[in-house]
Amino acid sequence: MTNIGAMIRREVPPGQVTDLARGIQGGFDELWLVEDLPYAGGISQASVVLEATETVVVGHGVAPAPFRNPAALAMEWATLAELYPGRFAAGIGHGVQAWMAQIGERVESPLTLLRETIHAVRGLLAGETITVNGRYVRLENVALQFPPAQVPLVSAGVVGPKSLRLSGEIADGTILSEGHGPAEIERARQLTEQGRADAGRIEPHRLTVFAGFFVGHPGGLAEPNPDAPTGWDAVTLDPGEAISKLQQLIDAGADAVILVPFGKDQAAQLQLAASEIVPHLMRT
Repeated sequence: MTNIGAMIRREVPPGQVTDLARGIQGGFDELWLVEDLPYAGGISQASVVLEATETVVVGHGVAPAPFRNPAALAMEWATLAELYPGRFAAGIGHGVQAWMAQIGERVESPLTLLRETIHAVRGLLAGETITVNGRYVRLENVALQFPPAQVPLVSAGVVGPKSLRLSGEIADGTILSEGHGPAEIERARQLTEQGRADAGRIEPHRLTVFAGFFVGHPGGLAEPNPDAPTGWDAVTLDPGEAISKLQQLIDAGADAVILVPFGKDQAAQLQLAASEIVPHLMRT
């Protein structure tokens, strides 16, 4: 069954995050928090949303690998996974390279950094003692004192072919950003399957798709923000069209579809989605 979730976007001030999460949690399976420079921190937002909600899965997505030391990231994620078992998920990506340059963390080989980071973080979360002498990651006999009893899924937030194959090889899942339609979902699945086959992996690999969302409404909701995506997204004035587009993402093989609201009133958009869109999606 495909999960349907919602993104709490970076523009939401920290003081409003918990109220928004409480207000929409009943309509979604998952809530995801953004980590973009220079907005609010993803880990701190995830922690307050987990505390403010009851059963919904909360995702930290996507943590930029250059921005986070893998041992520190594993410690933080392990804590959340242990305190809220079965309710935490996470993603690691290359990071927006211009932003990484701003903070002096841009690297020559983002692919190598991602490989080393995901390998270290997943091993630490699994309770392993990790030694890595890589190009960017260096750990010597590091093990978590409190590894979580229920290890959270760690997905790679990537889109390029090399990165997608790497995701299949080393990650628990893949996260596709907004603007990717059915053909790109199928392509991502093929490439991650290649990576899994090359690594001899047989466990499931979860494909999470972020989908831009805006639906006009007779109640007078504002127009979508100017940065609304122009690719394959449910940004429309017709609820039926939004349902059709989201259904096609599900039918293409998405294991989770996360709605990223682009209306100026995010709470209203997500409440509309929960009441008028999500119940009409066929998710089996």
